[in-house]
Amino acid sequence: MSKPETKAIEYYRKQNYSAALDAFLKLDNQVLKRDDILVMIANCYDALEQKKTAVEYYKKALKANPRSEVAASNLAIIYYEMKSIFRAKMMTRKTLKINPDNASALVVCGNINYCNKKYEKALSYYQQALAQNHNFYTANFNTAGIYFEMNDYKKAYFYAKRTIGLYPEKQEVQAMFANICVEIGKPDEAIGVLTELYQKNPTDYWVCNSISQAYQQLKEYDKSLEMGWKAVNISKGEISQHINFGYLLYEIAIESPYADVKNYARKWLEKYGNNPVVEHMGNAIINAENVTKINSLFVREIFDAFADDFENVLHDLDYSVPSLMSKDMALLFASLRLKKMKILDAGCGTGLCGSYLKKYAKFRGLDGVDISPKMLEIAKQKKIYTHLYNQDLNLFLSEHIETYDFINAADVFTYFGELNSLFVLLFNALRRGGRILFSISENYENNDNYFLHTSGRFLHGRQYVENSLKRQGFIIEKIYRAKLRNEGEKEVYGWIVMARKQ
Repeated sequence: MSKPETKAIEYYRKQNYSAALDAFLKLDNQVLKRDDILVMIANCYDALEQKKTAVEYYKKALKANPRSEVAASNLAIIYYEMKSIFRAKMMTRKTLKINPDNASALVVCGNINYCNKKYEKALSYYQQALAQNHNFYTANFNTAGIYFEMNDYKKAYFYAKRTIGLYPEKQEVQAMFANICVEIGKPDEAIGVLTELYQKNPTDYWVCNSISQAYQQLKEYDKSLEMGWKAVNISKGEISQHINFGYLLYEIAIESPYADVKNYARKWLEKYGNNPVVEHMGNAIINAENVTKINSLFVREIFDAFADDFENVLHDLDYSVPSLMSKDMALLFASLRLKKMKILDAGCGTGLCGSYLKKYAKFRGLDGVDISPKMLEIAKQKKIYTHLYNQDLNLFLSEHIETYDFINAADVFTYFGELNSLFVLLFNALRRGGRILFSISENYENNDNYFLHTSGRFLHGRQYVENSLKRQGFIIEKIYRAKLRNEGEKEVYGWIVMARKQ
């Protein structure tokens, strides 16, 4: 080995990649044709964030030696990092043909499946990688992450703790571990980890948020509110922190009547009142009587944020509305043998009701309208609807006069306080003899027509709902009380209502 080559490799081993690159590129042309040298040059470019040039040199290394396992696996990694997934897949296949046990290629396969939410397949690849290299950081960390997303918190805890043992300096592992501790009811352990993280990163609002959750679990509500408020302010009013703080206020209000929730809500409104999430959730906490309708921008922000987990959350809440309404629809169809209906699923969300509505709208079609574009993306994938509209419900109804034979609205009217103007729009959007089927939550708090609950949703009095329907010209065909879902440890009741346009 020549002195210039020895010097270049010495720079490389000391991770002085700029000096190593300069030294490598000055070597004799014959040396620069060797695959091991080309791989090191590529690695230097990769370390210096010049990924496109790194790709060129990995390719040169493979050309020099088509069975260079290092060049192929590093090319798979860099393609994955550049989000060129097809090329990453091709290079993992090539690597695994050279060596079926290559841990790096197996991890890239796991990462691709993880991103596509193919969790079992991803886990299989990670386990194969760990069999080759027990200490592989990404395989351990992502295995913990997958089990966390699958709500298998015991396994998530095991892998996160193992990863911390191997890589105690990795703060992202510590943050995940703390969140897992909160989920499995170990808030003291979480606070111990999070306090260290906070001292290192006092401007990390997600760390503040996690500390807030841990204190909430310990029922130390003053500390929980303080850290939640700090997260909002450090983030300068980032939307995720507003949503988290709103739910924190709501949950603590339910858990403790003595906590300083309303004062925090007033401070929140005073400082960030122009934000639709703050405006609505803050007013809900103090039960503002002047709010008659929920701001549609708030609804969009909330449902966009929860779109991916929406159906799992409702399942955990024992949400029964679609099931109840599907039975009412089946009874109606059996008794009247309705045919050729054009149906609107108002506030269709991810399409939970669309699955039972579709069979009644085969001829004229099933439309869905929702304020949340992310919810509609999920609904679109189900291929249930004839048309999907991303629009405010009031505006949509005003533009579709005498268009529908049937309008379905599951848990939609809970975002409206005053109902008279909404029922006018619904009446006008229906053809003669058309029907609406909807659920609505009962007002158990007081005797008012409607009440803005701490949860941010409206509760309604039954008499008010009936009078509003009749006033607009509807004939009530069915109304019955039913359990709609769980909320915390409480069961939420309301009514399922069917009414016909005269």
